[in-house]
Amino acid sequence: MLKNLKKSFDDIIFVSKLTRTNKKKLTIFSAVVIANTTALMDILLIVSFTAIITNDDRFGELTLLYVDFLNNNYWVLPVLVLIRYLCIYLLAVIEKTMVLSIQKNLKLHILEEIFEKRNYSTADAYFYIDNVTGHIAFFYTSLISLSNSIIQSFGFVLYLYLSNPQTLGTFVIGTLVLYIPIKFFVSKSREYMHRAYKVAQQTSGEIQKIIDNTFLIRVLKKDVEELKNFERVHNKYNALMLANHKYGAVNSFLPSLMTTFIFSILLSFFNFARILTIDFIGVTLRLFQSLGAITSSINKIVNSQVHIENFYIMQQNNNSVNRKNYIFSDSFDENDINAVEFNDAQFKYFNSDKEIFENINVTFPKDKHIVITGANGSGKSTLLGLIAGVLYPQSGSVTSNTSNIGYIGAIPLILTDTIRANVLYGNKFEVGDQQILEILESFELFDQESRYDLDLEISNKTLSSGQMQKIAFARALLAKVELLLLDESTANLDDKTRNKIFDILEKENITIINSTHDPKMFKSVDLFYNIIFENNLRQIKKSTDK
Repeated sequence: MLKNLKKSFDDIIFVSKLTRTNKKKLTIFSAVVIANTTALMDILLIVSFTAIITNDDRFGELTLLYVDFLNNNYWVLPVLVLIRYLCIYLLAVIEKTMVLSIQKNLKLHILEEIFEKRNYSTADAYFYIDNVTGHIAFFYTSLISLSNSIIQSFGFVLYLYLSNPQTLGTFVIGTLVLYIPIKFFVSKSREYMHRAYKVAQQTSGEIQKIIDNTFLIRVLKKDVEELKNFERVHNKYNALMLANHKYGAVNSFLPSLMTTFIFSILLSFFNFARILTIDFIGVTLRLFQSLGAITSSINKIVNSQVHIENFYIMQQNNNSVNRKNYIFSDSFDENDINAVEFNDAQFKYFNSDKEIFENINVTFPKDKHIVITGANGSGKSTLLGLIAGVLYPQSGSVTSNTSNIGYIGAIPLILTDTIRANVLYGNKFEVGDQQILEILESFELFDQESRYDLDLEISNKTLSSGQMQKIAFARALLAKVELLLLDESTANLDDKTRNKIFDILEKENITIINSTHDPKMFKSVDLFYNIIFENNLRQIKKSTDK
C-alpha cells in the first residue's frame, strides 16, 4: 500500500513537471478544496435535514443547539444548498479547464521532444499526441474525485457510527474483506491496460499507413486487404480493452456488493432492522456510492499510470540521443570537398529494438546531383533525415558542411495562404515580387499568366500534385539553399517539367541528394548510391549505373 502511495506521489510530481501544472498549483489546490467542500456540504446537508426532521439528540446536545440555530435562521439551509451546487459547478469548470490545459501542455511537450530528441517515428508521434494525452489528463481529475469520495465516505461512516456504534465494526470488516479482491482486480486491469497500450500503437500505425497511402492503396485495389488487417489489429485492441473494462467494472461495484451483502446478513440474522430509519438507509446508500466512486477513481488512476510509465520511458530517451553527434557549418566553404560525411553512424528509432543504420561510413561530395536508391523500407527517408539533422544518430557522427538545407517530400507543405506566403515560407532573405514571379513563370505554375497574383490564396485542395511540387521547388530556390534533399519529390511531374527544374537547379550550383525508386527518370546524375542489405545489415554503396 505504502509503495503504491509513493508511486502515485512520484507520478504527481512527474506529471506536474511534464505538463507545467507545477506553475498552476493554485488551480489544483482550488479544485481539491472545492471538491472536498462539496463532500463536506453533502454530509452537512444530510445532518441538517435529519436533525430538523427528527428533532432528536442522537448526536448529543450539540445537535439540538444546531437545530435551534437553523430554526431561528431560515435562510441558512437554502444557502447551504446553493453553496453545494455552486461548488459542483465550479469544480466542473475547473476540472475541464485543467484537463484542456494538461492536454495542450502534454502535446506541446511531445512536439518539443520530437524537435529536440529527433529519433521519433511519425507513428510514435501520432500515437502519443492522439492516444496518450487524454488518459494522462484525467490523472489529476481522478485524484480530485478520489479525495472527494474518501472524505464523503469518512463522513458517512462517522454519521452511521454516531447513529449506532455497531455499524462501525460492520464497515471495518467489510473494508478488510474488500481489500484482497479489489487488489486482484486492479492488478488484472493494469495488466490488460499494459497489453492494450502496445496494441494501440499498432492500431495508430495502421490508421496512419492507410490515410497516408489512400490513393496508392485504392489504385492497387488493396483497400479490402488493408481494412481487414486494420480490423484484425483493432479487434485485438478491443478484446484487451474489454478485458480491462470487465475487471474495472467488477471493481466499481465490489464495495456496493460487499456492503449490501453484509447489510443483508445483519438484517436477516441479527435483527438489525430495529435501528433502521429513513436517514440511516439514505446515508448507507450514499456510502455505497462513495465507496464505488473510490474504486472507480483508483481504476482510472491505475490506467493513467500505465500511460505515465510510457512518458517515463520517453524521458529516459534523453540518454539515447546526443545532438553533438550531428555536426554542421553555417555554409559551404570553398575548400569543402564533401557536402555530407557519415562516420560510424548508428541510428534506431525511439521505442524500437531494430537498428536502421549501424556503423555507416559514407561521404557525399559537394556540387553534385546524387541519387540514392533502395527497396521500400530500406531507410532512404531516414538517411535524408540524418543528413538534414532532423534525426540524430545515437553514436558516431553525421557532418553536414552547411546548415542552409532544403527538403522536398512526396507531398510538400502547402499553407492555406497566399502564393507569396507559400514560396517565402522559412525564407531569411529579402525577396522581391518580381523575383518570385520570374521563378514561378519559369516553372509554368499556371497555364495562364494572368493568374500569377501573389496575393491569390491557395491550399493543397486548390492545387494539383504537380503544382504543389513546383511551389516547393520555387521555395527552395528563393531560400538559396546550398544542399537540397529530395524524397520522391518529382514523381508527380512530367518529363518536360522535371528536366526544366533540374536545368534551373544545375545553374544555381546546388548540391542535390535525391532519394527515388526510379533513377531512370533523371537525365543528368553524377553519382549513384544504393542502400542494400548485406549480412543482415544496411550498407550504402556507390554504384556505377542506374
